[in-house]
Amino acid sequence: MLRTSVFFSTVIIALLPTAVRSAEKPKSLLANISGWQYPDSKIHGASIRDAATVNHKGDRTVPSSYSKTVLTTTDPIDKVFNYYKSKLAQNEMPIPGNEQSQDLDGVSGRSVMFHSESKDRPVKIHIISINTAHTSTTLVISQAEGEPETHIAWSQYETYDLNPP
Repeated sequence: MLRTSVFFSTVIIALLPTAVRSAEKPKSLLANISGWQYPDSKIHGASIRDAATVNHKGDRTVPSSYSKTVLTTTDPIDKVFNYYKSKLAQNEMPIPGNEQSQDLDGVSGRSVMFHSESKDRPVKIHIISINTAHTSTTLVISQAEGEPETHIAWSQYETYDLNPP
């Protein structure tokens, strides 16, 4: 029993450096957030965790992470929304996979979707979803009537390739 444990421990230790060397190096949480941070906004807590991507059987499929934070600014919600729309239209946001990388079908690119839910409500909400082959980023921008700050809830799901080309 002890020999088997030592053998498997040795195999895992021997293979670990190879897996780590070949993995894409994820950015730090603050580096990811800083690229999306609205100018002069305040960060209110941030976290990153294993996204535990699994298949229908519950088996792990790919290494992945989930990051999130909330930002606030005193700028009005429409100014904040237009800032992000403009930056995304000019391709100036740090979206992994937005470079010349390609997904499994040899197609590169991203999709950007905008949705607003504010008509006749006491709160304005704008949602921006950005998707690439390896990331899904969401911004929920909101401000209630009479509220002095606009809130920006940022979250990002990202997968990592352990065998990049």
